[in-house]
Amino acid sequence: MNPAPRVILDGPPPIIACMGYHGPIPGIVTAHKDRGATWLTDQLGQWLACGLAPAVAAAPGHVDVVPVPSSRRAVRKRGADHAADMTRSALEWLKVPGATVNQLLHRTRQVADQLEVGDEQRGVNQRGSMRADSGSGDVIIVDDVRTSGATVEEACRALTRSGRQVLAIVVLADAATATRWP
Repeated sequence: MNPAPRVILDGPPPIIACMGYHGPIPGIVTAHKDRGATWLTDQLGQWLACGLAPAVAAAPGHVDVVPVPSSRRAVRKRGADHAADMTRSALEWLKVPGATVNQLLHRTRQVADQLEVGDEQRGVNQRGSMRADSGSGDVIIVDDVRTSGATVEEACRALTRSGRQVLAIVVLADAATATRWP
């Protein structure tokens, strides 16, 4: 499988998806995220690197690459923070000196899994669920799957309020455009 990254929303910030969320991708992401298939981390990181490369290259200088955080409960249950692990793997593939993974986002409360709530409730579910460490600088947000966009919107809000500039959002797969993906 070869990712074909594309800008799915011009932004600002632009949202770049590496692939659509269809075919084998939902099963692969679920196996990695919820079934302990950590052996998939490197492959997902390689696919994510395809979409992360142009975002990092467009950064004017150093950029923090910020994975959307899992809850502490989810990390304990899964034994890993899948988004952070996938993001670190992607940057290892890229070998770009001006980008580092930085977990600046933190969950402020438990949220329901986005796939378990209806479209109209996703924004409410995520609203106010993250805070970011205060500071400044450019960031790129990374998430595994974009469904409605509510999770990355909340991450963007938290990082912007903390004093950072979000240059781009990169997702491994996009469910909203899956039917229009090649």
